Amino acid sequence: MRALAHLTRLALLAGAIALPPLAAAPAAAQGVIPGDIAAQTEGPMLLEADELIYDTNTGTVVAQGNVFIAYSGYQLFAGRVIYDQAGDQLTAAGGVRLEEPEGNVVVARNLTLSEDLKDGFAEGVRVDTIYRTRLAATDAERRDGSVTIFNNAGYTPCWTCRRRPDQPPTWAIKARTVVYNEDKRELRFEQPHFDLLGLSLGPLPSFTIPDPTVRRKSGFVTPTGVINNLIGVGARIPYFQTLGPHRDITVAATPLSRQGVLGDVEYRQRFYNGAFNARAAGIYQLDPDAFDNQSGDRNIRGSFYSQGEFYFNPRWRWGWETTLTTDRSFLDDYEQNGGADLTAPTTLFLEGLGIHNHFEARLWGFRVLQEDYNSTQVLNPPNPFSPVGSRLQGKQAVAHPVIDYAGVVDRSVLSGELAYALNFTSVSRQQTDAFGAFVNGTLTPRFRGVEGTFTRGSAEVSWRKRLAGPLGQILTPYAGVRGNVFIVANRDANVPQLNEGVTGTIMPAAGLTYRWPWLVAASWGTQVIEPIAEIYARTNEIGIGDLPNEDAQSVVFDDTNLFGPTKFSGFDRAEGGVRANVGVRYTAQTYGGGSLAVTVGQSYHVAGRNSYRIPDILDSTGASGLSEDVSDFVGGVTLDTGGGLVVTAKGRFDDETMDMERAEVAGAARVGPLSSQVTYAFLAAQPDLGYVVDREEVHGAASLRVFDRVRVFGQLRYDVRGGDFIRNGIGAAYDDDALSLSVAYSEDRGGNPREPTDRTIFFRLGLRTLGDVSGSSGLAN
Repeated sequence: MRALAHLTRLALLAGAIALPPLAAAPAAAQGVIPGDIAAQTEGPMLLEADELIYDTNTGTVVAQGNVFIAYSGYQLFAGRVIYDQAGDQLTAAGGVRLEEPEGNVVVARNLTLSEDLKDGFAEGVRVDTIYRTRLAATDAERRDGSVTIFNNAGYTPCWTCRRRPDQPPTWAIKARTVVYNEDKRELRFEQPHFDLLGLSLGPLPSFTIPDPTVRRKSGFVTPTGVINNLIGVGARIPYFQTLGPHRDITVAATPLSRQGVLGDVEYRQRFYNGAFNARAAGIYQLDPDAFDNQSGDRNIRGSFYSQGEFYFNPRWRWGWETTLTTDRSFLDDYEQNGGADLTAPTTLFLEGLGIHNHFEARLWGFRVLQEDYNSTQVLNPPNPFSPVGSRLQGKQAVAHPVIDYAGVVDRSVLSGELAYALNFTSVSRQQTDAFGAFVNGTLTPRFRGVEGTFTRGSAEVSWRKRLAGPLGQILTPYAGVRGNVFIVANRDANVPQLNEGVTGTIMPAAGLTYRWPWLVAASWGTQVIEPIAEIYARTNEIGIGDLPNEDAQSVVFDDTNLFGPTKFSGFDRAEGGVRANVGVRYTAQTYGGGSLAVTVGQSYHVAGRNSYRIPDILDSTGASGLSEDVSDFVGGVTLDTGGGLVVTAKGRFDDETMDMERAEVAGAARVGPLSSQVTYAFLAAQPDLGYVVDREEVHGAASLRVFDRVRVFGQLRYDVRGGDFIRNGIGAAYDDDALSLSVAYSEDRGGNPREPTDRTIFFRLGLRTLGDVSGSSGLAN
């Protein structure tokens, strides 16, 4: 039995000699030394071998011929296993393979361990880890029970390389020695060099990294490269420091050849009920003239960002997000936000989520990240009231606060559903945002927002009930009432039409929706044909043009809002009078996974004042297609073949001439190695909003895999009316499970032919398990 116990210990701990770098065994991660495990010899063990020999004279136990030992989740395969009691050694030979419970696999020609399993030696060792990495060495030696030294070792994360052993891995790090310290849970590569596709690219300095079981460890993090024509060439060198189990900090320096050293620091902390982080970055620019005529033309530049979220209980949470910058373009110039955002929010919120209701209160502010500009191309003719692109920060509103509370009563009321919605909004801006629009040939001012403070409180209660008719008809009666109180403090004497002081409005409503779906079943699938008709009646909307409009400026009439009580997006406006909506929905679903959905319809103003005909201070409804008694036609189609092709189309057409007023067609396809998507958008002239010509654009993007791991891609945005590309780009990329490399070139004209073209080259190199390097470089015009 003692012999079996020793063999059991061998099966359990053969992996100790070859703990996989970059994937330490969980036992080591938990601080359990091999001797502790070796003591656990109790429990069932399976031993299979062609022959078992016990020599009583020498005290040697030999299991030979297809040896298989299974114990505590470990499985050991070998041609021969020997326990030499006199020499206190355990030896496995003849193609040793150890499969660990965690999934790591250790392969060696032979393996020798001392009786206490603290020391040992292996030849021809290879380790495949659960992290899809591989380490191979000519030999490995375990010392002092916690240090394993791999000699002439090679490491690669190229997992798919196992399927092509005759080819070198995509990349590998080869080292004279790799030292794994179990107590420190780290690996040190000594005298390493980097190989790419089997070719050595040169030596690397010796370095130390934590094993993957260490989620947080102080030390330097993989640097990332920076290339930019405005700030120069450099590299971000971060240092990560743990401050306990729930806190840490990252400090980084980015030396830049043109501007100096950019420093940044980020602090993170978790609590039992939430977490927060804060990051600050700054630089003293050596060459501020690189940003001539921009807000970045200054010596000291920087930013501060913080975000946090905490829970009072499972239903209530609060938090914040804020961004502060010395100037508008710092985040873009120093690539702190990806370069695509035009604003950065600052908000403080409180939110509660119940089973039948929802509450949210927020303070909102936005830091404009776009430089002021004057462009005669955005509105034609030029805007004489408020130059486009000027004083952008002052035109940006601040909300203090916006409060929403909505829900449904958790029991039936008059056998139906009773819903409620409350909203309180107060906004201020420092600068009027105005533009000129042609109305009956006269240039008239329109206002997106007015200097001053505007406050509104709204409450709405609605009731609806669903009834079934004898032939399958579905009737849904509706009743509701909305009340608003406006408090207007207008500080712009050029906008005298706004009512000063307090104004109240109330609008009761009633309506009925009638639907009659027809189901048609066939051998290929099902079809549903559903005629829909509804009518809503309200009192006339009052105060149109005399009250501010902050949250109901967008009126896009299409198939998605054809049906419903109102087509306004917010509380500042409400649909008045009597209106009927009529349409048909058709859906088809094949048993093979394809589908087709079609909606067409029209809206009719029946009685009362048409809210979409009377302009407010913005008059965003004039070109909505709803200003006449008979609206434009709207329709939408979605086709999904179930085989990689999806097409959607929607449009609005003049009710008399059927001329196209608004349209959008989008398609996405994946056929073999080609993935593509195309979007076509058309918008007819909107003189009431300052756009006197039609607008028409095509957006497209495609990716073609030309080889197993190589793809080319491109994208474009084309102004059909102007006959010019607004944005276009092309690139190529290589991707496998160890390496990702991409290079791309783009041109961005910003939609204004008078502005210089922004030409940029982007590149990215990603080495799995080590890190990424990315950068961009602008090209001179």
